[in-house]
Amino acid sequence: RRCKPKRSVSDDMDRVLVHKYLGIPIFLILLWGAFELTFSAATPFMDMIDSGFAELGAWVANNVQPDWLASLMADGIIGGVGSVLIFHPNIIIMFLILGILEDSGYHARVAFLMDRLMNRIGLQGKSAIPLLMGVGCNIPAIMATRSIEDRKDRLITIMATPFMSCSARLPVYILFAGAFFSHMAGTIIFMMYMIGIVVAIVTAKLLRAFVFKGEPSAFIMELPPYRLPTTRSVGVHTWDRAYM
Repeated sequence: RRCKPKRSVSDDMDRVLVHKYLGIPIFLILLWGAFELTFSAATPFMDMIDSGFAELGAWVANNVQPDWLASLMADGIIGGVGSVLIFHPNIIIMFLILGILEDSGYHARVAFLMDRLMNRIGLQGKSAIPLLMGVGCNIPAIMATRSIEDRKDRLITIMATPFMSCSARLPVYILFAGAFFSHMAGTIIFMMYMIGIVVAIVTAKLLRAFVFKGEPSAFIMELPPYRLPTTRSVGVHTWDRAYM
């Protein structure tokens, strides 16, 4: 008698999520959703932090003497800390989403899907996630490289990621495109994003060829079964990373 192997729920999900043709489009849709949620959900909290530090700086400027000390505290210390903390909601939400993807088992599938493409630029599959996250925000993208075990691959990814155009650069792109290329501003902005991606790829290839020589590290991993993430696990991961 010939046994017929039973297919699990994870096997059935993988028939779609890591499909040869459907896998990457599904991943890109989920990634777009993650970016959209990161910034749409974080905007109210960013506005609260910005207005809070602005009011605190104004109060210090009006009530502290002498003027140089007031300027140091309001514009330097308070303004500087505020300009960093304003990105914290984005980081928290992005790591919350990453925690859900990791605990569900989908994170490993993304690395598997992107491995062949990333090998062509001298990296491994796990480098794809930080590079793509860089389009949303470079800060959590560089922090996300901690999941790359090989030191050379991790450093190449860190050095290439800042060339990905993050959302903080979009207002600058819009300003210059509107001022100098008003008749084709949309095309210019799209080209700026594409140039950033091309430069990131070229940077990775040059670093692999001349600085961190050698082949990408062997990419061997187990695809865990899909699981429903627990609130405690995702919460602990998000808190630890956001706190750091």
